[in-house]
Amino acid sequence: MPLIRDTDVVSDLLSLHGVQIDFDQDRGTLRMDPSNVKIASRSDIDTLAGASRIPILFCGPLLHQLGEAFIPELGGCAIGGRPIDFHLETLRKFGAIVDKQPDGVHIKRPATGLHGAIIELPFPSVGATEQTLLTAVRNEGITTLKGAAIEPEILDLINVLQKMGAIISVDTDRTIRIEGVAKLSGYRHTACRTALRLPRGPRPPWPPAATSTCAALTSPT
Repeated sequence: MPLIRDTDVVSDLLSLHGVQIDFDQDRGTLRMDPSNVKIASRSDIDTLAGASRIPILFCGPLLHQLGEAFIPELGGCAIGGRPIDFHLETLRKFGAIVDKQPDGVHIKRPATGLHGAIIELPFPSVGATEQTLLTAVRNEGITTLKGAAIEPEILDLINVLQKMGAIISVDTDRTIRIEGVAKLSGYRHTACRTALRLPRGPRPPWPPAATSTCAALTSPT
């Protein structure tokens, strides 16, 4: 795994939620054990507020695993403003209860759980596609995502989720079909290097770690 800010942010977020992290920087290997996933304290999450937009991708996995998630004010790169409305609307369609408050966004899983849905993106957003995949893999029923992003990191994430036991198919018209499963397992994976991030190395497809309750996860490069 590359020594970049995203690696640090994701590792810190996972650690705050009880995931045991073992990062061998010499070998470029990251091992994650999510056996003791827990709710992170608000103050701890706030320490990472503004550092990255990655926390939004933890919502689906945490809703399935713990029943709730919290998103502080998010930062991001210099590309410019990229609203999280698509993420929140997708979670609402899955049945999540979304409550925007001054300190951030509070999200809860309903007593009946999250369910499949038909999601149509107005444009192929990478983040919203990742959000849909990471949540839908453990929803009850089938989710159909239309207008999905199909960048290399999306296909890499699908590969990771399939290794974990997810049932996903991709059509040529940017439609992704996800059949929810009751649980996911650990995996071994070598992350791809995308064209935009080639100088920095692969974008880490780690958020699925929070959805798994068994085994350690290894992402060697």
